[in-house]
Amino acid sequence: MYKIGVIGERATVAGFIALGYTVHEAETAADAAKILHTLAGENGEDGYAIIFVTESLAKQIGGDIAKYDGAVMPAVTILPDGAGEDGGLSYGMERIKRNVEVAVGADILFRD
Repeated sequence: MYKIGVIGERATVAGFIALGYTVHEAETAADAAKILHTLAGENGEDGYAIIFVTESLAKQIGGDIAKYDGAVMPAVTILPDGAGEDGGLSYGMERIKRNVEVAVGADILFRD
């Protein structure tokens, strides 16, 4: 059975416990990066298939997340957390746009 983990601030990630996900609270980028690498299985244990990271922390640990961009597992996904002027969507959407461009060779996501 594949495992799903969530990394982020308490207020954002607490609800994921009800879904059966493994939730890890992280208030700093250093904590989030350490948890990310642990969940990815870098300590020799079985890694998680999917790891969600809140957008505000993902912005700070982008280099750590990029390490897993080409990997089949784990799939690291950004959770919008409502932070920022746009409601927390710009960083996650930019990552999706970049990944789609790599996959298909063109920008197919149109914005108004």
